[in-house]
Amino acid sequence: MRALAFLSRLPVSPHWFAGYSGSLHDTVRGFPLAGMIIALPASIILLVAVTLDLPEMATALFVIVALIVTTGALHEDGLADVADGFYGGNSVERRLEIMKDSSIGSYGTLALIVSVLLRTALLATIVDEVGPFQAVIIIVGTEAGSRAALVKFWQSLPSARAGGVADRAGIPSAEDTNFAFFLGAVILAISYGTAGGLTAVIIAAVLTALVFLGFSRLCREKLGGQTGDTLGAIQQLTTISLLLGLVIAL
Repeated sequence: MRALAFLSRLPVSPHWFAGYSGSLHDTVRGFPLAGMIIALPASIILLVAVTLDLPEMATALFVIVALIVTTGALHEDGLADVADGFYGGNSVERRLEIMKDSSIGSYGTLALIVSVLLRTALLATIVDEVGPFQAVIIIVGTEAGSRAALVKFWQSLPSARAGGVADRAGIPSAEDTNFAFFLGAVILAISYGTAGGLTAVIIAAVLTALVFLGFSRLCREKLGGQTGDTLGAIQQLTTISLLLGLVIAL
């Protein structure tokens, strides 16, 4: 539940934080499960929209909006900051300064537009191809898998900003990271496997691995490591790559 409080705007009882030291132990382990819970409001929206016989594109857009509202645009904010910082600054210090600024620039705006459009179009295709109930399972699996990738990304790179959100939280341990990654991978494999079989799982996994490695390299080149914003960005990027891989397989 502490992971859910960290990743979303959903209410979590204060008793879950009684005696909590703020460490990451057991918290990152729950990231994939938190992703599944985050997917539930969006899943309900999808089923309601289909019941009302709304077009697939409208249905998919409502689902994406529900996910954004549930997380408080946490990951979208990270993606926008990364786009502005990486391509608006010419030094590590300047990039970090831009990413810390709460205002949004043209690169960030374009990144958000592309992210929402891609996720909406891909999800609309999935709803049309496999139906609403299978689409719900896919949404749940994608939200779990993308947050498992977030944990792995967090653990694989050093902190680039001293005193930042990710730096203050510390680097997840290898044991906790592997647990979260394995759990998310299993949930993802089951959800994608039921929709497109082994081919869908393989294509989505390979495509996401390429995106993960490419973005990791970019973060090393631009910042020398990761920040809280890059964690949000990797969640968005892996969500897109997973959905794209599934659509290719269908």
